Amino acid sequence: MASELTIGVLGAAKISGPALLQPALDTNGVRVATIAARDRGRAQAQADEFGIFDVVDSYEAVLASDVDAVYNPLPISLHHEWTLAALAAGKHVLCEKPFASNASEAREMVAAADEAGLVLMEAFHWRYHPLAARIAERIVDVGRIDHIEAAFTVEISPDDDVRQSAELSGGALMDLGCYPAQWIRFAGRGEPSVVASMMVQGRPNVDITTDIDLHFDAGATAHLHTAMHPGCGLKAFLEVQGEHGVVRVDNPIAPHHGHQLTFRPAIDGAPSGNEELETVEGNTTYHHQLEAFRDAVVDGVAVPTGGDDAINTMRLIDDAYVAAGLPIRGS
Repeated sequence: MASELTIGVLGAAKISGPALLQPALDTNGVRVATIAARDRGRAQAQADEFGIFDVVDSYEAVLASDVDAVYNPLPISLHHEWTLAALAAGKHVLCEKPFASNASEAREMVAAADEAGLVLMEAFHWRYHPLAARIAERIVDVGRIDHIEAAFTVEISPDDDVRQSAELSGGALMDLGCYPAQWIRFAGRGEPSVVASMMVQGRPNVDITTDIDLHFDAGATAHLHTAMHPGCGLKAFLEVQGEHGVVRVDNPIAPHHGHQLTFRPAIDGAPSGNEELETVEGNTTYHHQLEAFRDAVVDGVAVPTGGDDAINTMRLIDDAYVAAGLPIRGS
């Protein structure tokens, strides 16, 4: 392929604007060339706003075009089908989070990408901001990790059929909790096991509040909280407690909208009361993500949210649904 990465878009999802179409306007070596949606008018509106030249009538037409890669922001229940179709058409894929409805689907998607020799990257955009690397450095300062807390809550209206639909693989853990699930895995430097999971349902089999207790083989524990029930408000943080202190990150998900990284050192095992506060400069998380996807496709640069990472996040989510007595999504 040429040094310019051309991308086709499946659907006209709201997330496409901030996550891909806007960053592509000022990211070197990237061009969004083609888009299709079930409602052609919505695809045309995004094409007009973001300067996409080619609006086609179907997802199949996007896959048949000469783009190098496909962005898949479709409802979660369609990630598996259309990612496999894109890979079969020889396209690299940037797939929105969560990667699939369940770990079994994720494994099939990753196997197909590996067999085809194509890049398949999960769009966990936070991981590509310079803040993520700085978090990893500060976590080293706590020494032995004892406990991790992570939470992401956003009120989502019950009228939102995509995120409130079991048939479309919705639920608080899927749409929101996938972030703290990945934060905990990232901070804990390993794969935790689900000890207990409690979910409050809104619609049948759709969790609107979820709490998960986790355990790492090295001895650390973790707690994940996510919610989308009315009145829950916005909250996003990661906190890592260790023998030498505590690292807390407020708003790790979208640091370009403001964030705070705090380290509270411990003295003789007790909190010292001193705080080291910092912020990390960077572009939007989505700009950094798009640059990483471009570099992976064009130059073969490895990405941290590739196949194994995606599978392990989905495995944790599956285990949490099973432990709470709810069906695995897509089952």
